[in-house]
Amino acid sequence: MGWKINQWARLHRGEEAYKLFGNLLRYGTLDNLWDSHPPFQIDGNFGGSAGVLEMLLQSHMGEVHLLPALPLAWQQGRVNGIMARGGFELDISWQQGVLTEAVVLSHAGGLCSVRYRGHTLSFHTLPGATYRLRYSQDTLQLVHYER
Repeated sequence: MGWKINQWARLHRGEEAYKLFGNLLRYGTLDNLWDSHPPFQIDGNFGGSAGVLEMLLQSHMGEVHLLPALPLAWQQGRVNGIMARGGFELDISWQQGVLTEAVVLSHAGGLCSVRYRGHTLSFHTLPGATYRLRYSQDTLQLVHYER
């Protein structure tokens, strides 16, 4: 199930990924949160966790894609410290199923391209600098930079 969660998330199909995640927890996880596939398989644990992260952030093909497979059940939330390719660490928050803020910490510097709901924002970063993004009025905006 962990593998399938990741596949649905990669296809931006959050509802399908969420359903399988629920099934993994309900039917494939022991009380101690270990995967119950006999005798024991750690890939159920790692795969399920990776699938949740894939629902919240994907970083393929040179872009950091925010909330690409967010299911309806997760209308509000916050996640901190997710790593993306290129040495970018992100904190993401959302309300009513819509991104409210993303904070990007650049560990390596370089070009950062962030995508959300068909909008892409690209900006150059410096190592150790933090960039605050907001989604407002159907636009992704860089609103603050801190070194």
